[in-house]
Amino acid sequence: MTKRYFIRAAEIVNAIREGHWTDDLPPWADDSRDRGVFSIAATSYIRAVQTAEAFIVLATEFNPRFDTNRFLIACGLVDAPVKATRGKR
Repeated sequence: MTKRYFIRAAEIVNAIREGHWTDDLPPWADDSRDRGVFSIAATSYIRAVQTAEAFIVLATEFNPRFDTNRFLIACGLVDAPVKATRGKR
C-alpha cells in the first residue's frame, strides 16, 4: 500500500467524523439479522474511531513502521502537537 492509500483512508475517516457519511446501512448489510450490532445507533465519532482502527490494523499488517499517530492526526481524531516557535532576534 502506498502513501496515497493512507491519505485517502484518513480522508474517509475524517468525513465520517464530521458527519458527512450516511447513517443508512449499506446494501450488503442484512438488518433483518439483528444481533444487536445494527440496532445501536452509533455516533459519527464512534463510527470514525472504529473505521480508523480498522484502517490501522490493515496498515500495520502491510507496514510495521506505519505511523499510527500521524494517521490519527490526518483523520482529525488526535490533535497535532503544537510546534515550538523560535523567538525573534
